[in-house]
Amino acid sequence: CGTCGGSDIDVDQARGSAVCTDCGSVLEDNIIVSEVQFVEGSGGVSSAVGQFVSADGPVKAPLLGSGFHTSVGKESRAQTLQGGKRQIQHLGSQLQLNQHCLDTAFNFFKMVVSKHLTRGRKTEHVIAACLYLVCRTEGTPHMLLDLSDLLQVNVYILGKTFLLLARELCINAPAIDPCLYIPRFAHMLEFGVKTHEVSMTALRLVQRMKRDWMHTGRRPSGLCGAALLVAARMHKFRRTVKDVISVVKVCQTTLRKRLTEFEDTPTSQLTIDEFMRVDLEQECDPPSFTAGQHKTKMQQLEQELTRKLDDVEGEISCYKNEIETELEKSRPKLRGIYAACTQETDPANAEVLSVNPDPAEPEDEVQAAAQRLTQDFLCHVIQEEEGWARVECLHKAPPLGAILGNLPSAAGLDLQQHLESAAEPEAEQVEGGELDLDGIDDQEIEKYILNDKEVEVKTELWMKQNAEYLKEQKEKEARIQKEKEQGTYKEKAKKPKKKREQKEASTAGEAIEMMLERKKISSKINYDVLRHLNSRGTGGGRGSSPSGAPSDPAAAAGRKRLHGRRKR
Repeated sequence: CGTCGGSDIDVDQARGSAVCTDCGSVLEDNIIVSEVQFVEGSGGVSSAVGQFVSADGPVKAPLLGSGFHTSVGKESRAQTLQGGKRQIQHLGSQLQLNQHCLDTAFNFFKMVVSKHLTRGRKTEHVIAACLYLVCRTEGTPHMLLDLSDLLQVNVYILGKTFLLLARELCINAPAIDPCLYIPRFAHMLEFGVKTHEVSMTALRLVQRMKRDWMHTGRRPSGLCGAALLVAARMHKFRRTVKDVISVVKVCQTTLRKRLTEFEDTPTSQLTIDEFMRVDLEQECDPPSFTAGQHKTKMQQLEQELTRKLDDVEGEISCYKNEIETELEKSRPKLRGIYAACTQETDPANAEVLSVNPDPAEPEDEVQAAAQRLTQDFLCHVIQEEEGWARVECLHKAPPLGAILGNLPSAAGLDLQQHLESAAEPEAEQVEGGELDLDGIDDQEIEKYILNDKEVEVKTELWMKQNAEYLKEQKEKEARIQKEKEQGTYKEKAKKPKKKREQKEASTAGEAIEMMLERKKISSKINYDVLRHLNSRGTGGGRGSSPSGAPSDPAAAAGRKRLHGRRKR
């Protein structure tokens, strides 16, 4: 006894209990009796009491009357297993799996049901995962994508379910060998009698890829597609990338990436005969490792280049300051009246702008500055040429700095360019519509004429830009020609243009009425009412004054007196 430590236990087989006689503790209750009992039937035949139950635990379904078998009373587990077995048989027949694989898949399904892994998941997903688990363990040439196509389910959902079942059932699915899929894909690409030769070459390529660490962590279909494409070209079969990807079910980028990785290996430098006879012993590094090294090297080069650029920019800035200083020293100094103008302008406040001035500034100040410069220039020229010592300007204007203030300088305003363009005489207009070719030589004319190569390039560019339009025109011409041959073509009848009779209007009102009649502005306007209003407003055909005043002074005076009486 666990309470008092006594060993005197009273066991009652009828009640199925065990009681300690020393302290009275009930040690066991409702004990399952494993004894076999027999009863004697009406015919004197003895039979065992109860029935045999399998390890799965289903019970026999009851019979409702004679010949009526029903699933009422069956356990839910039995129904799940029955439906799962039926779906496994259906999918297995489509994948052309043998009976051994189907039985193994059903055993996996029973293990999944016993561990309650079907809860919250669709039965078809679990069955597909069990079938793919069998394909991985038995080494059949089937992919998870094949099951995805049959069930029309996302392949990532099936992959997630497969990984869960493999982890919970403690099954280590072996890695897929790409060589399993080569015969299948080669048969689908239809190489004819050379299917075996192409398959053997592709197998050799796949084995070489596996030695160069291109297999680990990659989908086998991508390696098979690259190997089959190269093998087909080696045996002079014209198979495009689209033909291969439609069979192996990978995207074009993946296939091209596998080809690029294989191109970086030493095996790609061998000829066809050397590849079929020689096996290179050396192995290449994995593509991911090589790409990581290349990325690190590129980052180091970028850092070194950035450092060198910074050094060069520092040297350039030093040279730039020295060059500006030397240019400022070597710049010729202005003399005469221009020197006075530069002295009047404060260099500390003057801002020399290298861009055009703001167009929003007033033009009056610019014109005043230009007029001032022109007058000073004329005065200086007259004094030098004719020797007039007492010639003065027309009026003494304020200094240039007072006029311009902090405005941009003459160089920033492009005044010199405007003055030169204004001083140039206007070109005489060519009369008679003839082009003046004076001063143009043959070499300059030849520059405007395209040579044969430029004509071809421009023609090709034009054809590419207008390819759709030209195609539509050809289809239209072919359709019209076909309709003419069949006699069903009908030309569109051209509507004759109506000649409009030009009527001269005597007044502006008549001209407006004629225009409204010719061009209906709106269908909701009653033009007769407008015409009546026009006739009333004109006062019997006479035009009214714009101010609305009456033309008769006497009538106006009478109306004024009447208005005054009403006010009173």
